[in-house]
Amino acid sequence: MVRRMTDDPDAAQNSVDQATRLIREDILAGHIAPGARLKTAELAKRLGFSTMPLREALRKLEGEGLVEIEPNRGATVRQLDRSYITDLFELNTELRIFAVKRGMTKLTLERIRELEALAAEYRGHIEAGEDIEAIETNRQFNARLVEFGGNREVLRLFQRGWDTIFAFRRGFGYGTGRRRVMAEEMTLLVDALRRQDASAAEAILRMQNAAMMEDLVSRIAPEG
Repeated sequence: MVRRMTDDPDAAQNSVDQATRLIREDILAGHIAPGARLKTAELAKRLGFSTMPLREALRKLEGEGLVEIEPNRGATVRQLDRSYITDLFELNTELRIFAVKRGMTKLTLERIRELEALAAEYRGHIEAGEDIEAIETNRQFNARLVEFGGNREVLRLFQRGWDTIFAFRRGFGYGTGRRRVMAEEMTLLVDALRRQDASAAEAILRMQNAAMMEDLVSRIAPEG
């Protein structure tokens, strides 16, 4: 059954957000091929939304760089190449570095312990083979890290980019051993934050970015 828009603005926005997430995940998981046209009538039938939230969802995805909308051609899926992946990860890392530097003096023991607990939870999910739970805990860890920086716009941009990265990871996974190394990187980062060592924290985040980016590129666009 097609989901209908209502007069409730919160419900309407929720429909747009759900449609955006579903289309994004289909694109990043390769279920919709690069260059494919995205027809609202077909999407409505498959996803169960009316055309209005789907049009809004496509505009949001255009803003994220996943979709291209051209006059007389409509919406198409952009090519998922090395350039897109590296740009996305670079921005994500710079936002985290900015937040760490800005929030370093605001870190309390309570906040450090919260990050330690999330790092331990992440390691537990990895050891239990709980991949989706591990990705979500990783997201929580980094979102809190950025939130501690105290800049709401940085947090908003970070969360939007991380949603895309989350969809990438759900679709393509990780290379052998990468997640265990990420658990070690989390521990090292928390240690640097505890010491108020901004330079070490930045170095860890840049090192992680380089490794994560190459890991994902090798799984999505090895020829890029």
